[in-house]
Amino acid sequence: SSLMDDIISFVVRISFPVAISLMVSPTTPYPTWFMKTAPAVNRKDSFSLSATNVQTQLLIRKDMSKKFPRILITGCTGFLGRQVTQEFLSRGYVVRGTTRSSKDQHRSILDDFSAGDALELHTLDLTSDDGWSEAMEDIDAVIHTASPFSAYEPKDEMELIGPARDGTLRVLNKAYESGIRKFVITSSTAAISGATPTTKNQTYSEQDWTDLNGDVSAYTKSKTLAERAARDFASSHPDVALTTVNPNVIFGPLHSGTSGTSLRIIESIVQSSYPGFPKISFAPVDVRDVAWMHAEALERDELDGERLMMASTPITMPQIARHLKSNGYKVRTMALPNIVVKAMAIFIKEARLVTRGLGTTNHYDCSNTIDKTGWTSTSHEEMIVSAAKSLGFQ
Repeated sequence: SSLMDDIISFVVRISFPVAISLMVSPTTPYPTWFMKTAPAVNRKDSFSLSATNVQTQLLIRKDMSKKFPRILITGCTGFLGRQVTQEFLSRGYVVRGTTRSSKDQHRSILDDFSAGDALELHTLDLTSDDGWSEAMEDIDAVIHTASPFSAYEPKDEMELIGPARDGTLRVLNKAYESGIRKFVITSSTAAISGATPTTKNQTYSEQDWTDLNGDVSAYTKSKTLAERAARDFASSHPDVALTTVNPNVIFGPLHSGTSGTSLRIIESIVQSSYPGFPKISFAPVDVRDVAWMHAEALERDELDGERLMMASTPITMPQIARHLKSNGYKVRTMALPNIVVKAMAIFIKEARLVTRGLGTTNHYDCSNTIDKTGWTSTSHEEMIVSAAKSLGFQ
């Protein structure tokens, strides 16, 4: 969610050969059993030749005839941000990317794209005004993908809510002051289906909003409040065109850099020595599709104001494992009985979070997105296997 999204760490220490964390999101939910290791670094030279639906490196060229030829992309070094950056570069845009990475890391990041002077980087922080006005100079539109994320539920929810909501408003205000009126913002299904479901099988559409009076995590609240704030900003500024893209958990290939939380779901299944996985479902989408959607949202005026929800049919962790196994990966595919997971909750308080997703399946009606953009979701098998391959697992 990226994503991703809204994940809480649960470390299991019950006589298994490897210590594993169960990460679960009460928003969709998005679960993941993953090894307590550092994120994987992409072992391949580059995935830029096949990173998004339409691009190859050969297509990176400036096209100043576009309506918004010079764009700012926030969070350009994240898992989603890199694919979004590659997508726009492949379409001929001049991109200024923002990152929290220090300036001495800029050269290695730029080398990941081989885009020459079509890409430049600025080190900026969503919690500070410093540098944002300068970053907006000579920019025609803003793609805001950056959002704070924590693998743990913070003691103070404002650690996530502040940067997400206030950071979004900071970007919008600084851009508006510089004359920018066109925005595409990465939101999440966390802002749509983030509350604990009241029935076992609910179907959500882009019309739904997470009820913040319910049982929601800090991350869910941060994504919901950030999108609300952005839409309120657009409502109070009639000359602003703002579209959000609301994906579920994001799979697909790593462009470059290190894997984010969502890809560590795949990483953990491949590497895990655990006997099985909980039957918790979610509705993943391919990072290349999400990047494509951001570019379509910018280029197509008829998408102004839309809430482009992106989700696939539900899939469980054991089903993900079976896709990997059918493609030659030596993984376990057993589904842990719900009673086993609930038994863990008796002894490990963090495991109680997991039980909220058991026996519950969220469905997403993406007909509005499909009808207005022509999007066809990449298959589960492709987004799962391509993710594993990009992480160096063959």
